[in-house]
Amino acid sequence: MKYFTKEIWNEEGYQRTAGIKARDDVDKILEKNGYTGIEISMPQADRENQNSLEKAGYHVKLSKIWNECLRPVGKGDILVIQFPIVNHSVLLASCVNKVRRRGARIILLIHDLEILRAAIRGTTSFKEKIRLRLEEETLLRGCDGIIVHNSSMKKKLASMGIHASKMTVLGIFDYLIPTAGYASTSPSGPVVIAGALRPHKAGYAYHLPEGIRFNLYGVGYEAEPQDNVNYLGSFEPDQLPEVMEGSFGLVWDGETTETCSGTYGEYLRINNPHKASLYLASGMPVIIWSEAALAGYITRNGCGITVNSIEEIPERLKALTPEEYEAIRANTMKISERLRKGKYTTRALGKALGEEE
Repeated sequence: MKYFTKEIWNEEGYQRTAGIKARDDVDKILEKNGYTGIEISMPQADRENQNSLEKAGYHVKLSKIWNECLRPVGKGDILVIQFPIVNHSVLLASCVNKVRRRGARIILLIHDLEILRAAIRGTTSFKEKIRLRLEEETLLRGCDGIIVHNSSMKKKLASMGIHASKMTVLGIFDYLIPTAGYASTSPSGPVVIAGALRPHKAGYAYHLPEGIRFNLYGVGYEAEPQDNVNYLGSFEPDQLPEVMEGSFGLVWDGETTETCSGTYGEYLRINNPHKASLYLASGMPVIIWSEAALAGYITRNGCGITVNSIEEIPERLKALTPEEYEAIRANTMKISERLRKGKYTTRALGKALGEEE
């Protein structure tokens, strides 16, 4: 049997999926490929305000829930876990190890790794390092396969002692869209910025250059209106492809427009940002930082352009001919078709299980 875990919040007498777009899409792709979901019903708790004893008790409670839910998984079975789990626990590795001892194969599909962000920050406390070792590193070492974002993430984890042979590169996240709608694109349109727009994460969005128009979509935007910056509000992930209008979607993070900096910016060197998948699945080419891990993918597939700074964008777009833009957009539509059908996740799963070369 092939299984995957599906975490559910048990809150105030009702249940809801503890999902976001990327996780929900993986769930759907797994189901399409014959995997059976195992619901992990998690009790709510205000963990930030718990004392040490209460926190320890909650970890034990979570481990009991996981052990019970994973009981059906045994010899010859495959279990896919989207990682990190939504309700983290230092005892998860122990739960997973029990399943492996029963003869099942465990595959982790990585969305984010705090242990990599901690390495970037360089200010992680000893206590935090111990927690991350128990929650993330122990599980990474103890599973049978890991689906990582890209070759940069694979290389980084290998440098931390994770066996390269167990890692499979995803390439880019799929982005399932329930309708046939595409974004409205044109070579003369604004540059689109979609995603979290809070100053601490997207500081660059508050210092955008003149000489080019921007359409912004997302939560947390706090700036006063500018002549060349149009904030259009926030939308559900499945709605965005139909409402976005522009020429390119910008993949950028950090504090400034000069380069991607800070923890979020540096993370782009090893992370596949989901917003890139949003743009491409919507039929919109991308502009991406030249040092981002995903920049090579964009260049190889001819579905966007790379820049060293946002300040370069006005001149780059001015030099782009309508014919060149149409060629890029045609390549983008080819990628869009793959992303909408879950091709990358399906292929990576096959490779991770040795079913596809």
